[in-house]
Amino acid sequence: MYPLETGSFAPRNHWYVAAWSSEITRSPIERILLGDSVVFFRTTDGAVAALAGICPHRGFPLAKGELIADEIECPYHGLRFRADGACTLVPSQKVVPGACRLRTYPVTERWQWVWIWMGDPELADEALIPDHFEAKLTDPEFRCAGGNYFDVPGRYVLLHDNLLDLNHVPFLHKGTFGGDGGGAIQIPEVTSGENWISCTFTQPAIDCPPFLVELLSYSGLVSRKYVSYFYAPCLHVILDSISALDAETGEAKPLGALLHIHAVTPATERSSHYFQGEGQNFSHTEPCLSKAFRSSEMVKAALEEDVSAAIEIEKSIELTNGTLPEILLLADKAAVLGRRMIQGLINQEKTAVRG
Repeated sequence: MYPLETGSFAPRNHWYVAAWSSEITRSPIERILLGDSVVFFRTTDGAVAALAGICPHRGFPLAKGELIADEIECPYHGLRFRADGACTLVPSQKVVPGACRLRTYPVTERWQWVWIWMGDPELADEALIPDHFEAKLTDPEFRCAGGNYFDVPGRYVLLHDNLLDLNHVPFLHKGTFGGDGGGAIQIPEVTSGENWISCTFTQPAIDCPPFLVELLSYSGLVSRKYVSYFYAPCLHVILDSISALDAETGEAKPLGALLHIHAVTPATERSSHYFQGEGQNFSHTEPCLSKAFRSSEMVKAALEEDVSAAIEIEKSIELTNGTLPEILLLADKAAVLGRRMIQGLINQEKTAVRG
């Protein structure tokens, strides 16, 4: 599947962000994850339940049902299922068929997210979830907030490409985040290890973008440094450091840093889930600015620009029957490495199955 190898979709034996914790309540919701329908709800003790979302009787979506205590009832024929997947009631008969049960998925809550394991449940080690303190999501130096969500009609790798290539910022986001007149960002410095990529982008001397003028109460020349971390196959955290520049001496004085938080989870081969939050390491005594970002029209517009890019490229892929040609540039190094890393994870699973 473009831009991966034919027959490749997504690695399954990994943790993915399934939802914001606030999304999961006593009202069931369905989310398509890696091609599977999953129904989520909270039990009476507040735990998150994640079950196969289609009733095994006639295929009715269980998320359209309701909870009876800690059991979900299918609204078509009234079959009920516990959080462990067992069917407890078939109203039309006394005997419950042994095969009438639902698959359950390992889930855990970290920071403000619900993480899910879509592969072999025996391999679901929570230690494999990216360290949230290392990623600064739970670092007390930063105040972070989440809540933005997009259901994207575009394949997930396109969103990874976008997040691993910040050279699009001055152009795609010209009217929002990138409105600084700084032109192209320098070619990134890229390093990588097992299942992670780090790339550093810099804008040495630009006019302070309008949204930063308001945020930092500063106008003038600034240097901007983005250090982007990709924890394959799901999480991106971008540390965006801004410094004031003395026009005469070139001396840089730190003004503050933003944290741009992104998670991308495959839905189907041509659609994906995109979760986004923000953080900052300044103004700790004020209402959390990152919370305001969730309702900011400018931030929403910038995110919609990224989403629209994935949608438009998806259309181009469909138009070329999945054979979209590409001319790769020097600035594409991190994005290409990200694609290869995801493909490698998929190949590892294929090899393990054959073995």
